[in-house]
Amino acid sequence: MSSQALPPVLSPRSSKVHSGFATDVLRLASGTASAQLIGILAAPLVARMYAPQAFGALAIFASIAGIISVVSCLRYEVAIYLPERDEEAVNLVALSFLLVGGITLVTAIFVWLFATPVLQFAKAPELIGWLWLLPINVFITGIWTILNCWNQRKRRFGRITVLQVVTRVAMVGSQIGLGLAGFSSGVALICTTIFGAFVTAALLGWQTFQDDWRLFMQSVSGHSIQRAWDRYSTFPRFGMAAALLNSASFQLPVLLLSGFFGEVVVGSYSFGLRVLRLPGMLIGTNINRAFFPRAAEAKHRGTLGQSVETALSYLIVLSFFPCFLLTLTGGSLFAFVLGSRWQEAGVYAQILSVWLFFWFVSSPLNTVFAVLEEQALELRYQVANLITRFLSMIAGGLMGNARLAIALFAISGVVVYGSYCLSVIQKAGASKSVISRILISRVLLFLPAAAVIIVTRLVLPYPAIIVTIAAAILGAYYWNLLRTDPLARGVVRSFLRRSA
Repeated sequence: MSSQALPPVLSPRSSKVHSGFATDVLRLASGTASAQLIGILAAPLVARMYAPQAFGALAIFASIAGIISVVSCLRYEVAIYLPERDEEAVNLVALSFLLVGGITLVTAIFVWLFATPVLQFAKAPELIGWLWLLPINVFITGIWTILNCWNQRKRRFGRITVLQVVTRVAMVGSQIGLGLAGFSSGVALICTTIFGAFVTAALLGWQTFQDDWRLFMQSVSGHSIQRAWDRYSTFPRFGMAAALLNSASFQLPVLLLSGFFGEVVVGSYSFGLRVLRLPGMLIGTNINRAFFPRAAEAKHRGTLGQSVETALSYLIVLSFFPCFLLTLTGGSLFAFVLGSRWQEAGVYAQILSVWLFFWFVSSPLNTVFAVLEEQALELRYQVANLITRFLSMIAGGLMGNARLAIALFAISGVVVYGSYCLSVIQKAGASKSVISRILISRVLLFLPAAAVIIVTRLVLPYPAIIVTIAAAILGAYYWNLLRTDPLARGVVRSFLRRSA
């Protein structure tokens, strides 16, 4: 790969414009990378301690909790980024805290009334008697989300980086500890997840209090909270519905797969999806965190299109190779690393890998619609996403074929997320031709690598060999990116100097 083949956003002439953004991404990604490395290293051990049924129970609990948690602040937490003055933003923080408390109470009532029928539908009797953990999870997750948004607004990325590692250590350490003690159920996994979130929320809350308590005491008032409620009322009116639909469409496959096929299939699917999302958690989430405050500023300056081109370029360049390599190696990878009982999860990962690319590229850019206050358009896309996923899972379930259900889910996702990206590009005023050239360049670079993997699978069909060759190709790709691109090298050097 020559420097001429690099996309414009990664060329030397754009380094001054984009290096700050990229350094913010890498600063955040360093914490996620360390956290995910801990998870990756522990995954073979954890996968042997907990059966697919345990991960299925965790996935069902997380699906219900995720649908509720995403609207625990009625989406006012997203507006925390937008005010120009911190004095206004802290009232959005206070408003969000109040709303989390109210939604937690509603969740407790929901558990009391509907826990048993919901879990009977999901074929998860193991969780009956433990769903009282749901409002606790909603409350802790809501508090963490608010504090995270505030610290991102203040660009305290170093703090977030450290806490990502602390959270992962707490969660993985407790999983291994309970597993060694013989507690290898789905409930044990649920408790460790809540414990990790609690550690993060507590530490982030204490640090935020030390830094900003005077600002909160001086600026928060009932009148100002009411004004914030009125000023950003489009977020609950449109953004909440869009977020709820997005979360429901993401969690719906777990509940429907469980209803049709039981916890074993759900466990394989959810564990495969969990591994698939590692790149998203490593880079995409952190691009979102670094991009949102910059996008809000770019809107005021009239440079939002250039910011979108930057974010999309990084997402495509960084994600294309791993996602499409997984299409060819997923089954071998899971069987080799996690053990033979997880091979079906690897097959699911292969089916979902193309969907993963489109999701990975588009999901960090959902902030563009928030910045432009285009929540109505966001809502329409989420409705389409929910309907297509529901129909895909129902079709596969009625035909008694889990792989078909997941394949239809993936195809519908490619269509919806692809059109979503096009809308973001158009609304932001970004250049379609620039982004198309970036995508085409990745396809042309990938074709020789794909040929090598296919030939290897035909001649030497051994998981260890296939995984080793795929890892070597991926390493060579990223090494060549650093070697040929001045901006990438400069960003890494800057990041290392700041981290020292």
